[in-house]
Amino acid sequence: MDKVADENFLLTLLLLYFRIVLLFFMLPFLGSPFIPVRVRLLLAFSFAFVVLLNNPSVEPLIFNTFEEFILKALSELSFGFLASLILRFIFEALIVAGELVAVHAGLGFLQMFLPGQQQMSLMAGFFSIYGTVLFLSVGGAEIMLIALSDSVKNMPPGSFDIFSLNPDLYLRFFYESFSLGVKLSLPVLITALLLNIVLAVVNRFIPQMNVFMVGLPLQVAVGLIVLLLSLPVITLTMSEHFREFLIYFVRFLGS
Repeated sequence: MDKVADENFLLTLLLLYFRIVLLFFMLPFLGSPFIPVRVRLLLAFSFAFVVLLNNPSVEPLIFNTFEEFILKALSELSFGFLASLILRFIFEALIVAGELVAVHAGLGFLQMFLPGQQQMSLMAGFFSIYGTVLFLSVGGAEIMLIALSDSVKNMPPGSFDIFSLNPDLYLRFFYESFSLGVKLSLPVLITALLLNIVLAVVNRFIPQMNVFMVGLPLQVAVGLIVLLLSLPVITLTMSEHFREFLIYFVRFLGS
């Protein structure tokens, strides 16, 4: 009880809270707008308190000036932001894939209006929800929490140095996330391209037929069928990238 009431312990707890709170707001599932903000703030503080209390090897930090505490707090906020950005890249890739599928399947005009969320197409919403379910099924939430708990041992609060990061790593994450979005939508993209070529040839040989009246329903039907048939391959691709990005996330936390 004396340890909890110590001023240095409370300041160290606050630093760890700054590290975790951004992760709880940006990571998938935990950062969902369907979870109230107060609940996420309380969960982040409770998790930080339990982690710090169960790691007696972590010594409370001593701050001589208020400016020193502010610098450490900014360092912890940047650490949480950069760590969560690794996993945010892959979920943004799912939205890119959904938007590409929606446009080339003739469903770009279908928009989702969800309170508290950005406006997106129906396919982007489907990929986002499907990716979240798949992320939870591979144990992503458990891995995140365990890695956060272990990060306190290898990288205590206030020890993160943002200048030690390699910016090329995040550029590679960005490239891989965009590449993943194109890969997931590739079956529908290729099918839409072939279908447009066939319709162009038909229009050339049968100019009396209204290609637009026939092409749009056909494009929607073929796009949905191809998406349904390619869903197992999409699931395997997403699972492999989830595992890869989770490995980088764990390594970044020093776990």
